[in-house]
Amino acid sequence: MLTVKIGNVTISPLLDTNLLMNPLTFIPGKGEQFLAEYGKDADSRGLMPKSITTFLIRSAGKNILVDTGLGNRRKPNFPVGKLDGHMKEAGVDPASIDAVVHTHLHVDHVGWNTYDDESGRLQFFFPNARHYIQKTEWDFWMTPAKMAEQGNAHLGQCVAPLSSTGRIEFRDGEGALDENITFLPTPGHTPGHVAIGVYSAGERAIIVGDASHHFAQLDHPDWSPSFDTDPLQSAKTRDKLFDDAAADGRTWLAGHWPHPGIGQILRVDGKRVFKAL
Repeated sequence: MLTVKIGNVTISPLLDTNLLMNPLTFIPGKGEQFLAEYGKDADSRGLMPKSITTFLIRSAGKNILVDTGLGNRRKPNFPVGKLDGHMKEAGVDPASIDAVVHTHLHVDHVGWNTYDDESGRLQFFFPNARHYIQKTEWDFWMTPAKMAEQGNAHLGQCVAPLSSTGRIEFRDGEGALDENITFLPTPGHTPGHVAIGVYSAGERAIIVGDASHHFAQLDHPDWSPSFDTDPLQSAKTRDKLFDDAAADGRTWLAGHWPHPGIGQILRVDGKRVFKAL
């Protein structure tokens, strides 16, 4: 299992699944330009590889998982997640996870919160974990109207059941999870979206969630995906994250960039570039 050390903290990327993205629908109005500039990685159909990676943080004696991927229920237009198998290969027991931190509540970030056992009964995949969710994010999504919208079945399957466990902890904006980990508001993709900052022994890292989906946005921060609830705000948020990371050299961890999505953002001849780990 690949692990990076940030001061006294370790972070390990755990892949849920790879998938393919169609730039023509994913980035409205910019798909053709995307393929012209970055299409060397596309397949014969013009589909681009994309990852769904979660991050295991070991901090202050706790095991903390950032986001939980797609899960193992079949969803339209998505593959089935394999986080369970990858955790087993890495020797990580789901019962050992003390906290799950959600950057936001989209389908590919909450999927392994629950699963259906062989008899069809809903079970919690991380039976001992507290789930940390921004109150703004919860209030935006967890209404009867939103939950009933097409494509939001995951809210009823993977998020709402947590209410009965007593293990949800709501947070409001910026604030510390422990001595090393901080919630960083990064709105735009969703109203309550947060990145996760890690600060330990003079070293820094940031897990960006869906503030950025592809390294092409280093050159084009205004290329906002169709899933962004506020495209203009998400572009501003993304631009600032890139500049801040380039300025202080913090380790960059992006769950949708090619796995493992870890490296640094540098300035070279006035351009922002990504140096992979």
